Amino acid sequence: MPRIVPQPTVDSLDLTTVLAALADPVRLSLMRAIYQGVEPIDCSVVAGAVDLTPATVSHHWRVLREAGLTTTTIVGRTRRIEIRRDDLEVRFPGLLDAILLPTEISARTAAAPTGEVVEISH
Repeated sequence: MPRIVPQPTVDSLDLTTVLAALADPVRLSLMRAIYQGVEPIDCSVVAGAVDLTPATVSHHWRVLREAGLTTTTIVGRTRRIEIRRDDLEVRFPGLLDAILLPTEISARTAAAPTGEVVEISH
């Protein structure tokens, strides 16, 4: 039976903690990789794709989970990671897109006062 590893509640998510977790280049790269990919992702697949030890990758996933950015679900011996998109959007609207979307996309779009994303013309 799948088990979700303990994580912060939506109400306890802290912007400083979230930004501190994303300030590390490795964690930012991990988040960008899964933000644009298919979720959930198997933790061991990512560990094999980066030039880091499994223990180091595990540490980075733990920091991201404890900051409230990801959910880790244990199924047997597998750990599946996914971004808490809905929770983060409720708590910090637009934050994930602003940080994790490719720069060229972020630079061409902006949020209108209504919250609608609009294309910016130069």
